[in-house]
Amino acid sequence: MTALPPDYRDALIAAGRRDWPAVLAVWEQSRADRRARSSREVPIVVGPVAIAKAHLGDIKGAEALIANTPPDCDGCLLARAQIAEMQGQHARADWWFARGEKATPSIPFADQEWGQALLARGRADAAIEKFTVAHKLGPKFADPLEGWGEALMAKNQSHLALAKFAEADKYAPNWGRLHLKWGEALYYAGKRDDARKQFARAAQLDLTPSEKSELARENHG
Repeated sequence: MTALPPDYRDALIAAGRRDWPAVLAVWEQSRADRRARSSREVPIVVGPVAIAKAHLGDIKGAEALIANTPPDCDGCLLARAQIAEMQGQHARADWWFARGEKATPSIPFADQEWGQALLARGRADAAIEKFTVAHKLGPKFADPLEGWGEALMAKNQSHLALAKFAEADKYAPNWGRLHLKWGEALYYAGKRDDARKQFARAAQLDLTPSEKSELARENHG
């Protein structure tokens, strides 16, 4: 497999941090260079770029960009689902998530992203079902465990969420959001000193702007 060009790699790393302005900045900077590249490389990064556009309010641009991707681009199927989800088009999003799930039956990403969407809709039990599948497919993948913990918190079962966060920490010890949510679960479980330790750890790691605001509220709550 050919190594990704540096700017594609940088865009994917920024997407992993949910740094959407950085994703678009990398994409725009490489516009001219992309014209000389193989079209087969483009779908790898188009999905995250389309998601970035949607997060930054350019839904029309996101839809136009993702519409040009090939049907065998698995990440693009999930990007279509997430863009639909951002517009509140839940039935359409579920249709794309199901396609992504079918296209990658041995990979956890479709179930993971579907679980996140369901959790955001307030469907914690349905989200846990998807996170459970994702965890079985990727037992050392921290995201389903973290999402599972958040879903348990949504069910007012913070004491049960602690085990999920602790397990996720084995695989992603430097994930800021994990420590933020772990701290919240500890706080709600009445373990205030341990919660403060997790909040302090989260403050040392990468957080999105919304996560930083959430941490500030927790630290002054």
